Amino acid sequence: MFMRVLPATVLVFTSLVVSAQENRPATFDYKDNEKQLQNLIIFPKEVTGKVALVLSCVSRIQPNGKMDDTGCYQTNQYEQAFASSVLKAARKARMNPAIVNGKAQEIYLQFRVEFIREKALPKKDDDKGDKKKKKKEEEEPVDVGRAVHLYLNPGYEENVLEYGYEHIAGQRVIGKEPWQDICPSRAKFSLWVRAFLSEEGIAASPTIEFGNGIRPVADCLDAIENTIITSQYAPAMAEGVPVPSTYIEIFGN
Repeated sequence: MFMRVLPATVLVFTSLVVSAQENRPATFDYKDNEKQLQNLIIFPKEVTGKVALVLSCVSRIQPNGKMDDTGCYQTNQYEQAFASSVLKAARKARMNPAIVNGKAQEIYLQFRVEFIREKALPKKDDDKGDKKKKKKEEEEPVDVGRAVHLYLNPGYEENVLEYGYEHIAGQRVIGKEPWQDICPSRAKFSLWVRAFLSEEGIAASPTIEFGNGIRPVADCLDAIENTIITSQYAPAMAEGVPVPSTYIEIFGN
Protein backbone atom coordinates (compact mmCIF):
# COMPACT_ATOMS: atom_id res chain seq x y z
CA MET A 1 0.00 0.00 0.00
CA PHE A 2 1.26 3.48 -0.83
CA MET A 3 0.20 6.91 0.33
CA ARG A 4 0.22 9.62 -2.30
CA VAL A 5 2.40 12.53 -1.24
CA LEU A 6 4.21 15.23 -3.15
CA PRO A 7 7.92 14.99 -2.30
CA ALA A 8 10.39 17.70 -3.13
CA THR A 9 11.89 16.52 -6.41
CA VAL A 10 14.96 17.40 -8.39
CA LEU A 11 15.37 16.49 -12.05
CA VAL A 12 18.90 16.40 -13.40
CA PHE A 13 19.31 17.28 -17.08
CA THR A 14 21.31 19.55 -19.34
CA SER A 15 20.65 21.53 -22.49
CA LEU A 16 21.58 19.38 -25.48
CA VAL A 17 23.45 20.35 -28.60
CA VAL A 18 21.82 18.65 -31.62
CA SER A 19 23.76 18.07 -34.85
CA ALA A 20 22.44 18.44 -38.39
CA GLN A 21 21.80 14.69 -38.44
CA GLU A 22 19.71 14.88 -35.30
CA ASN A 23 20.74 12.65 -32.41
CA ARG A 24 19.63 13.17 -28.84
CA PRO A 25 18.99 10.90 -25.86
CA ALA A 26 15.72 10.18 -24.14
CA THR A 27 15.19 12.58 -21.23
CA PHE A 28 12.87 12.88 -18.26
CA ASP A 29 11.76 16.51 -18.74
CA TYR A 30 8.55 15.73 -20.62
CA LYS A 31 6.40 18.75 -21.51
CA ASP A 32 3.46 17.60 -19.34
CA ASN A 33 4.65 17.95 -15.74
CA GLU A 34 1.97 15.61 -14.46
CA LYS A 35 3.39 12.78 -16.56
CA GLN A 36 7.03 13.30 -15.63
CA LEU A 37 8.44 10.32 -13.76
CA GLN A 38 9.88 12.40 -10.93
CA ASN A 39 6.45 13.87 -10.19
CA LEU A 40 4.81 10.45 -10.03
CA ILE A 41 7.27 8.71 -7.69
CA ILE A 42 6.15 8.64 -4.05
CA PHE A 43 7.76 7.52 -0.82
CA PRO A 44 6.44 4.18 0.50
CA LYS A 45 4.08 4.71 3.40
CA GLU A 46 5.57 1.86 5.40
CA VAL A 47 9.10 3.31 5.35
CA THR A 48 9.80 5.83 8.12
CA GLY A 49 12.86 7.61 9.41
CA LYS A 50 16.00 8.58 7.55
CA VAL A 51 16.38 7.46 3.92
CA ALA A 52 19.49 7.48 1.71
CA LEU A 53 19.01 5.02 -1.12
CA VAL A 54 19.97 4.80 -4.80
CA LEU A 55 18.24 2.26 -7.05
CA SER A 56 19.62 1.15 -10.42
CA CYS A 57 16.79 0.75 -12.93
CA VAL A 58 16.21 -0.06 -16.60
CA SER A 59 13.38 0.52 -19.05
CA ARG A 60 12.50 0.31 -22.72
CA ILE A 61 11.55 3.79 -23.91
CA GLN A 62 9.20 3.73 -26.87
CA PRO A 63 9.21 6.22 -29.77
CA ASN A 64 6.13 7.86 -28.18
CA GLY A 65 7.95 8.27 -24.85
CA LYS A 66 6.16 5.47 -22.99
CA MET A 67 8.20 3.49 -20.45
CA ASP A 68 7.84 -0.29 -20.89
CA ASP A 69 9.29 -3.27 -19.00
CA THR A 70 10.70 -1.04 -16.26
CA GLY A 71 12.58 -2.81 -13.50
CA CYS A 72 14.91 -1.92 -10.62
CA TYR A 73 17.60 -4.07 -9.05
CA GLN A 74 16.86 -4.80 -5.40
CA THR A 75 18.50 -6.89 -2.71
CA ASN A 76 16.01 -6.82 0.17
CA GLN A 77 12.43 -5.99 1.14
CA TYR A 78 13.41 -2.47 2.17
CA GLU A 79 14.57 -1.68 -1.38
CA GLN A 80 11.58 -3.53 -2.82
CA ALA A 81 9.20 -0.95 -1.37
CA PHE A 82 11.00 1.86 -3.21
CA ALA A 83 11.36 -0.18 -6.41
CA SER A 84 7.61 -0.79 -6.42
CA SER A 85 7.04 2.95 -6.19
CA VAL A 86 9.28 3.55 -9.23
CA LEU A 87 7.56 0.81 -11.24
CA LYS A 88 4.10 2.13 -10.41
CA ALA A 89 5.11 5.65 -11.48
CA ALA A 90 6.74 4.40 -14.70
CA ARG A 91 3.47 2.87 -15.89
CA LYS A 92 1.96 6.36 -16.05
CA ALA A 93 5.05 8.35 -17.00
CA ARG A 94 6.16 9.72 -20.33
CA MET A 95 9.63 10.76 -21.49
CA ASN A 96 11.03 12.70 -24.40
CA PRO A 97 11.97 9.85 -26.77
CA ALA A 98 15.47 9.32 -28.09
CA ILE A 99 16.18 10.66 -31.56
CA VAL A 100 18.80 8.66 -33.49
CA ASN A 101 19.64 9.49 -37.11
CA GLY A 102 16.76 11.95 -37.13
CA LYS A 103 14.11 9.44 -36.07
CA ALA A 104 12.39 8.64 -32.77
CA GLN A 105 13.62 5.20 -31.71
CA GLU A 106 12.93 2.58 -29.05
CA ILE A 107 15.95 2.52 -26.73
CA TYR A 108 17.24 0.62 -23.73
CA LEU A 109 17.49 3.10 -20.85
CA GLN A 110 19.65 2.64 -17.77
CA PHE A 111 18.98 5.15 -15.00
CA ARG A 112 19.20 5.67 -11.25
CA VAL A 113 16.65 6.91 -8.74
CA GLU A 114 17.94 8.46 -5.52
CA PHE A 115 15.64 8.74 -2.50
CA ILE A 116 16.68 11.09 0.29
CA ARG A 117 14.94 11.89 3.54
CA GLU A 118 16.66 13.32 6.58
CA LYS A 119 15.93 11.96 10.03
CA ALA A 120 12.26 12.34 10.97
CA LEU A 121 11.50 14.80 13.75
CA PRO A 122 8.49 14.93 16.11
CA LYS A 123 5.67 17.35 15.43
CA LYS A 124 5.32 20.43 17.58
CA ASP A 125 1.90 21.26 18.95
CA ASP A 126 1.03 24.41 20.90
CA ASP A 127 -2.26 22.93 22.09
CA LYS A 128 -1.81 22.51 25.87
CA GLY A 129 -5.42 21.59 26.55
CA ASP A 130 -5.13 17.92 25.69
CA LYS A 131 -1.87 16.42 26.92
CA LYS A 132 -2.69 12.93 25.66
CA LYS A 133 -3.45 14.22 22.17
CA LYS A 134 -0.31 16.35 22.23
CA LYS A 135 1.88 13.44 23.29
CA LYS A 136 0.44 11.18 20.59
CA GLU A 137 0.96 13.76 17.85
CA GLU A 138 4.50 14.49 19.03
CA GLU A 139 5.33 10.85 18.47
CA GLU A 140 4.21 11.02 14.84
CA PRO A 141 7.19 11.66 12.51
CA VAL A 142 7.46 14.59 10.13
CA ASP A 143 9.43 14.25 6.88
CA VAL A 144 12.46 16.55 6.74
CA GLY A 145 14.45 17.26 3.58
CA ARG A 146 12.68 14.71 1.43
CA ALA A 147 13.66 14.54 -2.25
CA VAL A 148 13.82 12.28 -5.30
CA HIS A 149 16.66 12.68 -7.80
CA LEU A 150 16.83 11.06 -11.24
CA TYR A 151 20.04 10.37 -13.16
CA LEU A 152 20.21 9.29 -16.80
CA ASN A 153 23.15 6.93 -16.27
CA PRO A 154 23.83 3.64 -14.44
CA GLY A 155 26.63 5.15 -12.32
CA TYR A 156 29.51 3.34 -14.02
CA GLU A 157 32.59 4.58 -12.15
CA GLU A 158 34.79 5.24 -15.18
CA ASN A 159 32.21 7.52 -16.78
CA VAL A 160 31.32 9.24 -13.52
CA LEU A 161 34.98 10.09 -12.84
CA GLU A 162 35.38 11.49 -16.35
CA TYR A 163 32.08 13.34 -16.81
CA GLY A 164 30.47 13.72 -13.40
CA TYR A 165 27.57 12.19 -11.52
CA GLU A 166 24.95 13.82 -13.74
CA HIS A 167 26.14 12.92 -17.25
CA ILE A 168 23.80 11.16 -19.68
CA ALA A 169 24.95 7.65 -20.58
CA GLY A 170 24.79 6.21 -24.08
CA GLN A 171 21.43 4.68 -25.06
CA ARG A 172 21.20 1.66 -27.37
CA VAL A 173 18.48 1.46 -30.00
CA ILE A 174 16.53 -1.79 -29.65
CA GLY A 175 16.35 -3.62 -32.98
CA LYS A 176 15.56 -7.20 -33.93
CA GLU A 177 17.85 -8.54 -31.16
CA PRO A 178 18.97 -11.77 -32.90
CA TRP A 179 20.88 -12.88 -29.80
CA GLN A 180 17.53 -13.72 -28.22
CA ASP A 181 17.03 -16.49 -30.81
CA ILE A 182 20.47 -18.00 -30.18
CA CYS A 183 21.04 -17.62 -26.44
CA PRO A 184 19.29 -19.83 -23.84
CA SER A 185 15.66 -18.93 -23.23
CA ARG A 186 15.04 -21.14 -20.19
CA ALA A 187 18.36 -21.71 -18.44
CA LYS A 188 19.15 -18.59 -16.41
CA PHE A 189 22.23 -16.51 -17.19
CA SER A 190 23.48 -12.95 -16.96
CA LEU A 191 26.43 -11.30 -18.66
CA TRP A 192 28.01 -7.86 -18.30
CA VAL A 193 28.96 -6.40 -21.68
CA ARG A 194 31.30 -3.43 -21.90
CA ALA A 195 32.24 -1.56 -25.07
CA PHE A 196 33.77 1.70 -26.24
CA LEU A 197 31.12 4.13 -27.53
CA SER A 198 32.30 7.07 -29.63
CA GLU A 199 30.79 10.54 -29.60
CA GLU A 200 29.25 9.64 -32.97
CA GLY A 201 27.37 6.75 -31.37
CA ILE A 202 29.50 3.92 -32.79
CA ALA A 203 30.33 0.96 -30.52
CA ALA A 204 33.56 -1.04 -30.71
CA SER A 205 35.74 -3.53 -28.82
CA PRO A 206 33.05 -5.27 -26.74
CA THR A 207 34.13 -7.50 -23.86
CA ILE A 208 31.96 -9.90 -21.85
CA GLU A 209 32.12 -10.70 -18.15
CA PHE A 210 30.13 -13.62 -16.77
CA GLY A 211 27.63 -12.87 -14.04
CA ASN A 212 25.25 -15.52 -12.75
CA GLY A 213 23.80 -18.78 -14.03
CA ILE A 214 25.13 -20.92 -16.86
CA ARG A 215 27.97 -19.99 -19.20
CA PRO A 216 26.39 -19.56 -22.66
CA VAL A 217 28.01 -21.20 -25.67
CA ALA A 218 30.27 -19.31 -28.09
CA ASP A 219 27.48 -18.73 -30.62
CA CYS A 220 25.48 -16.86 -27.97
CA LEU A 221 28.47 -14.73 -26.97
CA ASP A 222 29.22 -13.92 -30.60
CA ALA A 223 25.60 -12.91 -31.19
CA ILE A 224 25.67 -10.56 -28.18
CA GLU A 225 28.93 -8.97 -29.29
CA ASN A 226 27.52 -8.55 -32.80
CA THR A 227 24.38 -6.93 -31.34
CA ILE A 228 26.51 -4.39 -29.48
CA ILE A 229 28.63 -3.55 -32.53
CA THR A 230 25.81 -3.28 -35.07
CA SER A 231 23.29 -1.42 -32.91
CA GLN A 232 22.60 2.28 -33.27
CA TYR A 233 23.13 4.54 -30.24
CA ALA A 234 22.39 7.94 -28.86
CA PRO A 235 25.89 8.83 -27.62
CA ALA A 236 26.73 9.82 -24.08
CA MET A 237 26.33 13.52 -23.24
CA ALA A 238 28.25 15.73 -20.85
CA GLU A 239 27.52 19.43 -20.41
CA GLY A 240 25.24 19.30 -23.42
CA VAL A 241 27.65 17.83 -25.99
CA PRO A 242 28.31 14.26 -27.20
CA VAL A 243 31.35 12.57 -25.63
CA PRO A 244 33.14 9.21 -25.96
CA SER A 245 32.30 6.82 -23.14
CA THR A 246 32.26 3.27 -21.90
CA TYR A 247 28.92 1.62 -22.64
CA ILE A 248 27.77 -1.19 -20.36
CA GLU A 249 24.70 -3.42 -20.52
CA ILE A 250 23.50 -6.59 -18.83
CA PHE A 251 22.31 -9.36 -21.13
CA GLY A 252 20.39 -12.35 -19.81
CA ASN A 253 16.97 -13.79 -19.14
